[in-house]
Formats: sequence, structure tokens, C-alpha cells
Amino acid sequence: MHELTLKLECEDPAAVKASLDPDIKNTENTQIEITAGKDFVEIHVKAAKLGHMKGIMNSYLSVVGLLNEVHGIK
Repeated sequence: MHELTLKLECEDPAAVKASLDPDIKNTENTQIEITAGKDFVEIHVKAAKLGHMKGIMNSYLSVVGLLNEVHGIK
């Protein structure tokens, strides 16, 4: 299993976590854990294949970026 942890600063970590949680689909080949801190969200991914890990992280990065943009519009 390959492992990756990404810690991203964001405006509303609770909203980011709430947006990402429904997409978590843990299997025997992929495990995902998301935690929210005061000003960051941390995404920990374990995956059997690097391609799957890359797809998961790209998807989550897009959501976090979008939520930060929306939060900045207020």
C-alpha cells in the first residue's frame, strides 16, 4: 500500500470535511481519512495503486479549491 498525507490550509475546514466525507469509499485497496483542524484539513490516503491515489487526491484538491473560492466571494 502506498500512503500520502496532504495538509491544506482553508477558510472553513469543517465545511471542507463535510463536503468530502460523502465521497469516502473505503475498500480493501483504498482507505481515506479526513480530519479538520482550526485552519486546515488533513487528508490521509492509503491505496494499492498510485493511479488511484492520484485520482483521489486530484478530486479532493479540486473540491477544496472550489470551496475556498466560494468562501472568498462572500
